[in-house]
Amino acid sequence: MSYGSIDAGSFGSRNPFGGPTRQGYQPVATQVSPSELQDVFQETSSNIFQINANVVTLEKNLQSLGTSRDTAELRQSLHSTQQQTNKVITSTSQLVKQLTDIISGSSRQDRLRLTRLKTELSDSVQRYGDLQKKIADRSRALLPPAQKDRKQR
Repeated sequence: MSYGSIDAGSFGSRNPFGGPTRQGYQPVATQVSPSELQDVFQETSSNIFQINANVVTLEKNLQSLGTSRDTAELRQSLHSTQQQTNKVITSTSQLVKQLTDIISGSSRQDRLRLTRLKTELSDSVQRYGDLQKKIADRSRALLPPAQKDRKQR
């Protein structure tokens, strides 16, 4: 994958990241090698995939809550998957911030790629948040009446 300009017909010299080369101007992106930049993009994308995979797992587990398949192991799995997903979301948010800082002077292609990743992350986090609410609601609904009273105080 090239990080050069996507509009090859422009005039003037170009730096390796697609922006114009000017005396005294050094874009932030040149402080990171293209392969390192690619690695951060790849890790971010992989993390978003992991968040979505965890959401699918949580949705399947949610279907078992309150049924004959509802076990302590299922609830522990729900909890640990949520904890792991929270960590991945935190890590991914930090990567997106890092990418934002790195590519501020980079190519249009990189900026578009980052915008797409931000949108995908936002959508994934929204879906995960909605699912967390459903899990919490279902879990509360399944508490014995005595425990519900204590939780509401």
